[in-house]
Amino acid sequence: MKAPKKLKNNINCHHVGMCQYLKMICLLVSLLQVTLLNAQSVIDLSGTWGFQTDVMDFRRGSLSPRYNHVLQETIKLPGITDDYQIGYKNPYKYIDRLTRKYEYMGPAWYQRDIEIPAAWKGKKIMMYFERTHWLSSIYVDTKEVSSIDYVSVPHNHDLTHFVKPGKTHRITICIDNRFQYNTHKWNHAHTEFTQINWNGILGEMKLMAIDPVFVDDLQVYPNITDNSVKVRLQVNNETKRQVKGMATFTISGKNYNLKDEVVVASTDSVTFIETTIKLGKNIKLWDEFNPNLYQINCQLHTSDGKNTYQHEKAATFGMREVKQGKNHIILNNHPIHLRGNVENAVFPKTGHAPLDDASWERIILLMKDYGMNHLRFHSWCPPAAAFRMADKHGIYFEIEMPMWGKDAEPNEARYNFFRREIKAILKEYGNHPSFVLYCNGNEITGNFDFIEELTAEGRKIDPRHLYSGSTARTRVKSDQYYVSQQTNKGPVKVYEGLPSTNWDKNLESDVDVPVISHESGQRCIYPNFDEIKKYSHSPVEARNFEVFRDLLQKNGMLDQADDFFKASGALTVLEYKAVIEALLRSGKSAGFQLLSMNDFPGQGYAPVGIFDPFWDSKGLVTAEKFREFCAPTVALLRYEKSSYFNSETFKGKAEVYNFSHSAIENAKIRWWLTDASGKVLKKGNLKSQTIANASVSPVGEFEIPLKNISNQKVTVHLAVNENIKNSWDLWVYPIQQQLMQSNEQVLYSKVYDDRVKQQLAQGKTVVLYPSPENVKGRKSMFHNHFWNPIMFAWAPMTIGNLIHHEQAMFKDFTTESHTDWQWWDILNYAKVIEMQNTPQKLRPFIQVIDSYDNNQKLGIGFEAKVNGGKLLVLALDTQTDIDQRPATQQLLHSIHNYVNSDKFSPQESVDESFIQSFLIK
Repeated sequence: MKAPKKLKNNINCHHVGMCQYLKMICLLVSLLQVTLLNAQSVIDLSGTWGFQTDVMDFRRGSLSPRYNHVLQETIKLPGITDDYQIGYKNPYKYIDRLTRKYEYMGPAWYQRDIEIPAAWKGKKIMMYFERTHWLSSIYVDTKEVSSIDYVSVPHNHDLTHFVKPGKTHRITICIDNRFQYNTHKWNHAHTEFTQINWNGILGEMKLMAIDPVFVDDLQVYPNITDNSVKVRLQVNNETKRQVKGMATFTISGKNYNLKDEVVVASTDSVTFIETTIKLGKNIKLWDEFNPNLYQINCQLHTSDGKNTYQHEKAATFGMREVKQGKNHIILNNHPIHLRGNVENAVFPKTGHAPLDDASWERIILLMKDYGMNHLRFHSWCPPAAAFRMADKHGIYFEIEMPMWGKDAEPNEARYNFFRREIKAILKEYGNHPSFVLYCNGNEITGNFDFIEELTAEGRKIDPRHLYSGSTARTRVKSDQYYVSQQTNKGPVKVYEGLPSTNWDKNLESDVDVPVISHESGQRCIYPNFDEIKKYSHSPVEARNFEVFRDLLQKNGMLDQADDFFKASGALTVLEYKAVIEALLRSGKSAGFQLLSMNDFPGQGYAPVGIFDPFWDSKGLVTAEKFREFCAPTVALLRYEKSSYFNSETFKGKAEVYNFSHSAIENAKIRWWLTDASGKVLKKGNLKSQTIANASVSPVGEFEIPLKNISNQKVTVHLAVNENIKNSWDLWVYPIQQQLMQSNEQVLYSKVYDDRVKQQLAQGKTVVLYPSPENVKGRKSMFHNHFWNPIMFAWAPMTIGNLIHHEQAMFKDFTTESHTDWQWWDILNYAKVIEMQNTPQKLRPFIQVIDSYDNNQKLGIGFEAKVNGGKLLVLALDTQTDIDQRPATQQLLHSIHNYVNSDKFSPQESVDESFIQSFLIK
């Protein structure tokens, strides 16, 4: 009995194994069929298309059968018309922006005959463009079937009822890059000032067939308290029949995989389904330090009893929650501080924002390398690739619509456009964990009831972000944060630094919502004319740089162009350090947004960045040096001034800005003072302590007597452990008791009088130091010009100073070729002399750099031969508060030694009439 039973068991086992094997084969076949079906359900539309411009917009109203001809030219898509030199060949040299080589604004037509696969019968047929500019309209044969005017999201046209599977149709697309609504011409989604007003189709473009029951929207709402996500599906049912089925979810990530499912039943054309999925204790949070990402895949399987339908949709998400704190944005229940840059859609290489991952990853990694964790997209929304790379590397985005200025003034058509646009942005990009902040637009004016409507609606639709009505303008009720230069408690803007660091913006930032300092920095750098050649393969050219360069050459100073660039650039780096540190010291500030780390080529051209418009370094500061004062953890030092007499004592108050991922346990804090060679002059330690996270902590004070230091630059260093270091330059001088004493050979005079003339006629030396109020010319300023001198044409229109430091008058005054904080008590007491009418070879030893659209020779101090004598002119107040101006005293001492030496021998001659021309009698 046992033997047959054993045989039977063997047979049963064999049968079960065969069944499993057959099931596996069937499953593989099924998967292969699905794969083939998916492959056949998408037609790539990239490649050659028929093309024709239509600047008069005639064709749109003439698509009759008689007029349905083949377009006469060809073009490759994705691409833009500029790539093919289509449009008006531009002969001009725009001063206020880069010059587009070929300008085209108007409808352009793209055409292809496409066979719709017979297998697509019963399918929903869509034509998808990742990004167009601005209006896209689809014509099938002679009928217009769809028109979409989104700016910020893909265009997805429904062709289902206008094409017949198995038939070839002539598909004609009209892209119209004219302004479809009366919106601000500077918004960065359209403007010629940054990315150009291109015409074309970019990114992914395809024809798709999907089943008539499909997932139109998939949104994921993380709950970090119980490690779950609420999943919200919008299922569209176009069968007009009841369907039932299952939505199966797969959530995957690094070392993580989970499956769940929910029953689906739909009787309407649109059905919303919500389910909560518990993710378990192994799920990880997303933030800038640990950008953990997860993929959710939804497979929809439904049936109406006769037919079965399948559809699949996926999304990337991160486990993160954002909330409004008192002073800070709260991410995952921890305050964060935003160290941000303004992204202005500056892409001269292509003329449009890139849609590939690699281009955006480069920008995101540059931000991380320079210690940043935030990007504000000024009046535009980036494409999906930007979100993907920010998700991957941990950058917090602020997204805006293409709204600026008067766009909130009453205009119902424009209002409806913005109502559609905000909903489309939230639907398309809302799952991305990098999408932390939303703002309607830039510096808006007009009807703020409409702005409140948009802001409140955004908060209602999608609570995964914080919302603000507008940057830098009127507050609205629904604001959860505020980006501005000003609050009701005072200015929070920081545009430039000071020679002291014992100040902050805490009081002004402490209001009812987190405050982010709007467009910080903005100090102008003289253009680098070497950049001109970088535009040879771009749709734009820096012809304004050519104008500026030619003017500098005409004015006889082209050989100094690189010196101007480097000297003004060094000053801008100095300003950025001071600006950023001031905002880091402001513990009640929510953060800052620089304008900007890369140059802004519009609005008059603002070369304010440490990167050029191509995001290439200008060589002014390394990432390593920048991270000393801009990073998750920064050592800070408060002190009263940068220039000292050596009878004084330096007093420093050390602080640590720490918005890293954790507190710093048992931190060892030390300070030391070095001379220019790096030799340690003094050193000491502060008390070891734990430095709290998400705060700015005082960590101790120290003093350094300066009595043994004389006439040199020294540097104070502060370190937390060994990896966090920062430093500040100081200048120490002896007190100069006797200054500007005349003798037989050298006459000091504040006026150009007969005594001066007689001294010069005798071949002797005169130092002329007229009071600034008696000198014609511009005001002297330490800071370089704000933003750019074309848009903001206010006095004095100068961009720092070039110091001819190698010349002998500076032998006893320590300086570099650019101005640093020791120049503060000199330049703020001086006057700028107009010197264009002097000999070309005559260069002032304190040379003021003029605005690049003027390029006049300017100076505060110069020397020349006059009437047989030797003259040194210094347009400087040598009396006011002189006992509190150590650098001024030392400069005057150095000049005195110089003019009394045989080194003083001016080479260029000027007429007495020139001297008299800049003096007020």
